[in-house]
Amino acid sequence: MCNDFDSMFKPIVLVTGFGPYIGHPVNASWEAVKIMNKDEIETKHNVELVLLEIPVTYENVDEFVPALWETHTPKLMIHVGVSGQATCFDLESQAHRKGYNKFDYFNKCPADNVCTAEGAIRIHSKLDVERISKEFNGSEPDGKIKTQVSKDAGRYLCEYIYYTSLSIDNTRTLFVHVPVKEIYSSEETARGLERILDLCLQQIDEREKVAKIADKLKNAELSDDA
Repeated sequence: MCNDFDSMFKPIVLVTGFGPYIGHPVNASWEAVKIMNKDEIETKHNVELVLLEIPVTYENVDEFVPALWETHTPKLMIHVGVSGQATCFDLESQAHRKGYNKFDYFNKCPADNVCTAEGAIRIHSKLDVERISKEFNGSEPDGKIKTQVSKDAGRYLCEYIYYTSLSIDNTRTLFVHVPVKEIYSSEETARGLERILDLCLQQIDEREKVAKIADKLKNAELSDDA
């Protein structure tokens, strides 16, 4: 009975890709995200995987992303976007609040070019992106698919959505820029994203185990004092 109850409330992992926009009528990010192996990931990590396509507009990010956090309280949030300059997976380490002067799909920019989410001028992900990149590259047998760490997410919708999520919880949020399909096929990109997801969850699980041990030690000390 307990196992049935637990299965009803599995932790949720959210992965988003972007829809089409000027220059990318078919967005490589969503094309890859939508074919990630949902069943395999859910079985492997005992989670519920939610895959979502986000329209390339600032207003949609403002409306949907905070609601996703509030509704699902995800264990992990990975946002994915395409970059015409990327030659491999770019793991973005940070996002900025200001400087969004590029027009979205509806030819709009945020007021004063500032993200509506409140927070510091710059927010870093507390996931160890350097470690994720190193472990990913070390586990690729043929070396074709690679990752690298980036500090410039582009001051467009990709960085905007990243900042929005980081402002809510930067301990379990990552943004990944993927190359166009001429560099990695949708299938290759999907498999790479699955590996990145694995490595993110590994870090989160390790952190949760450490926190539980710390709580046990603290409770034991309080019991001894009593």
